[in-house]
Amino acid sequence: MPARPRVAIIPLLAVVVLGSLLAIIQVLSYPRLSPIDELSHLDYMYRSPTLLDPGDKVGQEAMHTQACRGVDADGFEPQRCRAGTVYDPDIYQENGFNTAATNTPLYYTADRVVAEVIRWVTPADELFVAGRAAGALWLALGVLLTALAGRRLGVRPLPLAAVLGVVVAAPAMTYASATVTPDAMGLAIGAGVLLAALRWEDRPSARGRAALLVVVAALAALVKLTNFVVVAGVALYLLLHRSRGGDEAPTTAGHRNRTVVALVTGGFALFCAGAWTLFSNARSSSDPDDVPDMATRFTVDAFPWRGLIDNALTLVQPLQSPWVAVGDPTLMWFSNGAAHLLITAGLLGAALFLPAGSREALLARCLVVAAVVFSLGLVVLGYVTAHMYFPLPNRYGLALVAPAAVVTASMLRTRTSVIAVSVLALIAVTMSLFRLIGLPWVPPT
Repeated sequence: MPARPRVAIIPLLAVVVLGSLLAIIQVLSYPRLSPIDELSHLDYMYRSPTLLDPGDKVGQEAMHTQACRGVDADGFEPQRCRAGTVYDPDIYQENGFNTAATNTPLYYTADRVVAEVIRWVTPADELFVAGRAAGALWLALGVLLTALAGRRLGVRPLPLAAVLGVVVAAPAMTYASATVTPDAMGLAIGAGVLLAALRWEDRPSARGRAALLVVVAALAALVKLTNFVVVAGVALYLLLHRSRGGDEAPTTAGHRNRTVVALVTGGFALFCAGAWTLFSNARSSSDPDDVPDMATRFTVDAFPWRGLIDNALTLVQPLQSPWVAVGDPTLMWFSNGAAHLLITAGLLGAALFLPAGSREALLARCLVVAAVVFSLGLVVLGYVTAHMYFPLPNRYGLALVAPAAVVTASMLRTRTSVIAVSVLALIAVTMSLFRLIGLPWVPPT
């Protein structure tokens, strides 16, 4: 009997290995740059820990990498891949502007550090490859933190492993974990915020746990503004969950303490994100007559009322889109659809049908409310600050995947349901392996 808990961890470790393997295979078989701003993210990573200014253009090293490897998008003429070539940023995406320059250097510096370690301990001596491979470690960290958060909420290891197996097989997760992008940290950030909140909730009087929660939430928002959606959802959960045990009445002191921690967590994260945005905008050095394509492409004359309806449920479905088509589309859409439907159904099912006194039900409801309100807020913010509107990408909600996976796993309460999702995970992982192994790997020339 004592060995059973250790045995139960094996499926979770298998998920870590399989998710990392899928990401590494895509790194090796997908040499072109992602059209989802990877040129800008790569440039920031190359130049980290330097703080870029809005208006900065991508550097020669990043442009050389794209010239040698190409970009997975139509409309860009191939450039000469030769050492010593001086490239013109104006002919690159967004007129050469680094669209990631408004971000903090947190992700880029961390990714650079991990990439340098990878270069030191593996044959991957190219920083581009090592920077992408670091995403596999962020994915592994995300799986482990999600499992720890799930166990804190009382979810069994096997349901957690089954759900996370489907998640890591999703092309949306693999793509984020195999390219240089702050979204590679999405799973780990969402899990980290949830775990810090649950640790504080289990022992509110423990020294340092409240401070850790506030710091983790602030860092989440500073890595990428859209990560604030998970901070808002978790803070709302702490604010509304009055009783740790579900049946016992809270004391007045506990009431007050929970309210303060919830408000400070959400408020400080929002303050940090807002302060960084103001600081970043104040450093803009761009020429008013020379702007990125997106500055004119998404400009609107009137408030996009229809956009509020169109985007209201976008972040509730963070895995709906596989980002970019890579490999066999049939295999890709099945694996991604399986993860999207499972996570969305689990989150909405828990929010709508679990008993009101359940922690999982309250967490699910808070996440859904945060996702909808934040989606609407982004549409309004884009118009108010820049008279811009564009359909929100589902990836803006990636930080919600970890808590949504925990809630979904908590819904698997019978042996049949665990077996069914485990079989789905095996099928999805197998399809993703075949899809990525079947890609032709052509080394850069």
